[in-house]
Amino acid sequence: MKRIELDVKMTFEDMYRFNLYHVYHNSQGILSVVLAVMIALISVLTWGDKDVVYNVLYLLAALLLLLYVPVSLRSKVKKQMANTEVYQNAIHYVFDETGITTSFGEQSVTMPWGQLYKIVSTKRMVLLYGGRIRANVVPRAQLGDSYDDLYELAKEHMDSYRFKMKK
Repeated sequence: MKRIELDVKMTFEDMYRFNLYHVYHNSQGILSVVLAVMIALISVLTWGDKDVVYNVLYLLAALLLLLYVPVSLRSKVKKQMANTEVYQNAIHYVFDETGITTSFGEQSVTMPWGQLYKIVSTKRMVLLYGGRIRANVVPRAQLGDSYDDLYELAKEHMDSYRFKMKK
């Protein structure tokens, strides 16, 4: 029986990376990037045809659209990390045949694999979605050599359309 146990301590960078991933993998994030590129293109394509002030304003608007989300997320994550007890201590995870057990302090919850909304891996993290938005973040650096075992466990117990891990 496969069993993986680990303690995960979230860092600011891990949480920030997750929030960026979440924002830029939905329609609002994609739309903001597309809009910024279109505004920048308008500025470049009309350069010389319009007053330079308009072109500079277009470029500033594009830059503002591109920078607003990452900058505002940094301060949001900083506050979240400082004000939330869960991020002050490690969360204990156990992955086994029955599901995923998370323990924090005296609280412990087991979610069977069938109830997990989806599991996604990126280059730097594994996201365990309990719902459409709420996810537990396991940094791959903290998962270490257990990634392949987690991959096999999840693949074995989850429907293929909910399994989004990369080998």
